Amino acid sequence: MKKLVLTIAALLLSGAAHAHEVLYNVTQVYFEPDTQWGNGCCNTVFEGSFLFNEHTGTVSGLSGILTESMTGAGTGSAPLFDMTQITLGYQLSSVYDATLGGLLVTTFRNNSTNTLSGGDGWSPESGATGMYYGRPAPNPGNAYARIFVNTTDPTAALTPTQIAALAYADCAPGGMMGPMCMTGLAGGGTMSGYPLSQAITAAPIPEPGTWAMVMAGLGVLVTFGRRRTR
Repeated sequence: MKKLVLTIAALLLSGAAHAHEVLYNVTQVYFEPDTQWGNGCCNTVFEGSFLFNEHTGTVSGLSGILTESMTGAGTGSAPLFDMTQITLGYQLSSVYDATLGGLLVTTFRNNSTNTLSGGDGWSPESGATGMYYGRPAPNPGNAYARIFVNTTDPTAALTPTQIAALAYADCAPGGMMGPMCMTGLAGGGTMSGYPLSQAITAAPIPEPGTWAMVMAGLGVLVTFGRRRTR
């Protein structure tokens, strides 16, 4: 009985401990000069979400969809229009950059960072090229999007320097130009695409019972303590 009571109390209190995690939505736009159809289509867009821990200043669970601008014909609604969407569900990199004042966080299509040839296999600053990873071996078909998170205020507007640190790469079959991948980075990617904007908005996780859980947990502990005293 004692073990069960303590376990229940611990679970109630641990539930309240997650109150400092906030859900954020993020939208990135990469300008694609070669796929402008005159009605706002088609730029590469990443739309996703992540959890930000306000106590530790860390990001987890970044995931979302990345559009392929080459597949769009300009129909449908902005900003995604009718472009093919790739699911990115593996956050495999999160690096704090003191110069930028925040985290560069990257989510991938595959459960691997192997995306581009050269360098570390994916990041522009490492010397990775626009060719797919392992060429001429079979293309692993990976893709990624890298966002920037200001750890002081995730919703703060980005500076030009912070925007320049954003990047995406798409080596999935729909975004391929032969062995060349679609990329967007400062200075221009494989089709001259570059990061245009990023917006992060808060969507707090609904926790109306947080304080109730805290009080319930403390109540169980107090009651148990009184019974032991008696």
